[in-house]
Amino acid sequence: MPYSTKAGVRLLVLACCIGLHGAAALAQNTLTLVIGQAPGGTTDTLARMLAEALGPRLGRPVIVEAKAGAGGSIAAGAVARAKPDGNTLLFTASAHSTNPSLIPNLPFDTAVDFTAVGLIAATPYLLVTTASLPPASVAELVKYVQANPAQGTVAVTSLGSSPHIAAALFRKMSQARLELVAYKGSSAALPDVVSGRVPIAFDNIALMGPYIADGRLKPLAITSKTRSRAYPNVPTMIESGYPDFDIIGWFGVMAPAATPAATLDAYGKAIVEIKADPNFVARVEKLGGQIVPGDRKDAEAFVQADIRRMRAMIKDLAIAAN
Repeated sequence: MPYSTKAGVRLLVLACCIGLHGAAALAQNTLTLVIGQAPGGTTDTLARMLAEALGPRLGRPVIVEAKAGAGGSIAAGAVARAKPDGNTLLFTASAHSTNPSLIPNLPFDTAVDFTAVGLIAATPYLLVTTASLPPASVAELVKYVQANPAQGTVAVTSLGSSPHIAAALFRKMSQARLELVAYKGSSAALPDVVSGRVPIAFDNIALMGPYIADGRLKPLAITSKTRSRAYPNVPTMIESGYPDFDIIGWFGVMAPAATPAATLDAYGKAIVEIKADPNFVARVEKLGGQIVPGDRKDAEAFVQADIRRMRAMIKDLAIAAN
């Protein structure tokens, strides 16, 4: 065999070895899920649950890194600027859809600079009143507020949030004399709702669960299209006479738009498998959430549609984050 041919074989073998080594090295690279909220909340809990399940399926360590602030836009900006090599992903919530309409001059475009890897879960919101308020349905609540305008105050856990959007939509659709009262988070709002100082609220189903269980809050309706397994006897807002009333909090994984399709497909497949795991499903439902079915293409279609829908709704309801 001529020397040049032998050299070519050696180079081919060496290239294969380098390729295998590179693949092994990539498998050992840490995958970072960046979140835009402080540790301890629902977003952080779900992200850590996903990281725990995702690592073994991908054969690499997966960690969660918090970059809290500005409604999640600091984290989103960091991921938008990250190298699109599959090592940095954004674990985000529904603020991904609303921030472009609420925060001026964002240095990124959620509809263009990101692509969906997969949706994980959704959490509907409950319309509740303090237990001492007489109404037992949404229709009764509207009539009661019209007759007792001083009782028509609604706690809004934070300006521009999904509960804020739900409350504003309810006010417009019902034409009830409602006053929205802004708080800095659920922990500040719920004591006033429980006490009756601000007797009406929309908030996360999991957060209000303990107050409903001990009888201090009364659920009147849920904001998702379908009823919740946790509260099967609570009607939806649609069933209560408000067509197309569908406001949920969703959680999912996004990647920089230029991330290779093969990488996205691998991650998306792993997420679909995780969502089919009964143990993972049970943990999500324990948090008051529901698994969102579908693959990454379904997720991308949903997110793009939700960005458009929230843009139109926020404009129509004249909602501002400050």
